[in-house]
Amino acid sequence: MLNVLVMAPILGSDLSFVTEVDPGVRVLDGNAAYLAELEAEGLRRRESPPEPNAAPSSEERDALFAQADVLIMSHPVLGNIASRSPRLRWFHHTQAGVSNLWRSDIWDSQIVLTSSRGYVGPTSIAQYVMAGIMFFGRGLFNAYTDKRNGRLDRGSYQTIPLHEATVGIVGLGGIGKEVARLARQYSMRVLATRRSATSPQNNVDGVDLLLPADQLLEMAAQCDFLAVCTALSHETENLIDRDVFDVMKPSAVLINISRGEIVDEDALIEALRSGGIRGVLMDVYQGELEGKPPRAELMELPQAFVTSHISSSDSNFGQSVRELFQENLRRFLADGPLLNVVDRDRGY
Repeated sequence: MLNVLVMAPILGSDLSFVTEVDPGVRVLDGNAAYLAELEAEGLRRRESPPEPNAAPSSEERDALFAQADVLIMSHPVLGNIASRSPRLRWFHHTQAGVSNLWRSDIWDSQIVLTSSRGYVGPTSIAQYVMAGIMFFGRGLFNAYTDKRNGRLDRGSYQTIPLHEATVGIVGLGGIGKEVARLARQYSMRVLATRRSATSPQNNVDGVDLLLPADQLLEMAAQCDFLAVCTALSHETENLIDRDVFDVMKPSAVLINISRGEIVDEDALIEALRSGGIRGVLMDVYQGELEGKPPRAELMELPQAFVTSHISSSDSNFGQSVRELFQENLRRFLADGPLLNVVDRDRGY
């Protein structure tokens, strides 16, 4: 019998989506155990902890791990998984990014990892990027500053017709392609970088110009809006640094929906204070996944906006993850290739 351990309260209490694939699969409800583990590890949680009398003991939690052949877990990812799960063959993460698995012993194991990359609200995330473009491009930021100042100043408004604007996408993956699709609906010029691109290419994959990743500076210099959509890896950590901000237009805006660690925040704050760029919209920030608050400067600077990782939030999130897991469970039971297998060397 295959045992599937579910530690993902974000997917709800109805775990029948597992047995819908095969009634012979045994489902282990580990949601309460997961919340108790978060408490024990001192990790930030998004859900409420279980009632004290409903929290499984450490022995009961160990017993769940010991039985698991398959484990689906939401965020935060627990640190001690592989060493407690001798039967575990496949681990699925409900989120798109897997950098938050780096701190877990699951990362250094031989257990197959999959993620929900490309299935976790790409359209919602792309709409968030477009909201940032609208906010800064169509004068709403100036309305915000007018309100702070207590007076209207029509002369201070900086607007740009979107059909005359250029957006650059750092990382043309599933989310980046959706940003490109929406931006083109507003007749924006769309540039993008991709790691696998070896030379500039015109009019491919929904963008006007696709560039190799090492031509980031060339792209950034042309952009009115720069959207960070690439996965966090050792190669992309602090990718958006002083060199990038130095070539950006003073009127340009940075939008980050990926991971905070991709942006050098010292360089970002310096660029904002000096007028090197116009503003930033961040759904992520450095240390967010460890439960740290944003830096005080980012909360205080009027041209910096930080949200609490809400860009992917929509009513279809849970259903999208459940459907992906169901498809992969069918493949797993048939010894077929899984979707979204994580390449540990690449980091995503």
